[in-house]
Amino acid sequence: MKSGTLDSTVGQETLRAELVAKAASVVPLLRSNAAKAEEMRRLPDDTIAAMEAAGLFRICAPKQFGGYESDVRTYTDVITEIGRGCGSAAWIAFISNAAVWIACHYPEAVQREIFEENPDARFMGVLAPTATADRADGGYVITGKWAYASCCLHAHWAILTAPLTQKDGSKELGIVLVPMSELSIEDTWYSVGVRGSGSNTAVAKDVFVPERRALLISALLAGNALGDPKKSVPFRQAFSAVAVIMVAAPVLGMAKAALEMTLERIGAGGKRVAYSTYDDVRRVPGMQLQLAEAASLIGAGSALVQSWCDRIVAAAVSLQQMSFDDRARMRADVGLAVRHCRDGVDRLMSVQGSSAFAESNPVQRVWRDIATASRHGLLTPEVPLEIYGRALVADFPMLSPFV
Repeated sequence: MKSGTLDSTVGQETLRAELVAKAASVVPLLRSNAAKAEEMRRLPDDTIAAMEAAGLFRICAPKQFGGYESDVRTYTDVITEIGRGCGSAAWIAFISNAAVWIACHYPEAVQREIFEENPDARFMGVLAPTATADRADGGYVITGKWAYASCCLHAHWAILTAPLTQKDGSKELGIVLVPMSELSIEDTWYSVGVRGSGSNTAVAKDVFVPERRALLISALLAGNALGDPKKSVPFRQAFSAVAVIMVAAPVLGMAKAALEMTLERIGAGGKRVAYSTYDDVRRVPGMQLQLAEAASLIGAGSALVQSWCDRIVAAAVSLQQMSFDDRARMRADVGLAVRHCRDGVDRLMSVQGSSAFAESNPVQRVWRDIATASRHGLLTPEVPLEIYGRALVADFPMLSPFV
């Protein structure tokens, strides 16, 4: 490893520790505001203000404009820490920072337009192409609706996907940047989990997007953005791999929150086991086994995601493209890791018993949050497992662009 690379790696580890500490400092406020966020179906203003003051919306923003320019491992550890406080806050932070990272793949002039006056610029982002984008003089005219637009109530900018009409009349999937002021919001987010994310529907009607704010996804996926030594490591990371693994971070935080809440609840002792002679749940062998299994599942899921983050970063550091097999395995592993975390939380609910489902017990909110978040289309393991299985036998149909 070259000395410059070593210095960069050490610097990222230092930054990681600093940002995780910043996130930890707001966890008490996030937990105290979590019920309010759920009731409001959006994050309270003081939650947003505290996260911004801690720099948690500039995790992935470019250093050139005051950001931290974190790699995906640092990002994951910080978002996980936020998730210990509030699942909805972690979801907002994930969406915004992931979209910021995507925005940093645009030309410098576009980045300057976004970040120069506001390095804390917040984003919403939807990668489902549910719109039309007709060619116009100097750009495109976008019309459509994007559901599950998390962070739309707090964002300054939107990253949206649409089939872009090319000069020859063909269509190619692309990503466009649009100021939130040019979109409207339909109030559609009525969910049992992650209610505070405000994931409503964003609407565009004949919105003009200049050419400079449109990128073809094929260009972003080509070579996984690796091999350009002029880019810093965070922006050399494999695009498809990062776009997938970023979604997992809030789930890791939710699972850790559930484990902490359970340990706190039973740690004081005195919780009896109904219809038994046990006067302390901590002394029940069956409960001990369930608790241990839950902690192991959550730990294994977290470690699996973190290990893949490290592999993505290592590939970017060494300017080595991740193979298709590696990327396919990563998607499968991330899906299984998230399922491990969800299964671990299910076991924790059994450890706490029926009292876990009382509205006064915050763990039931975490349980609903992780049940919802873990079903995100990039996290469910079924299709990724098929992709990986096909890769193992060299059968490569295009089942998803994010491999």
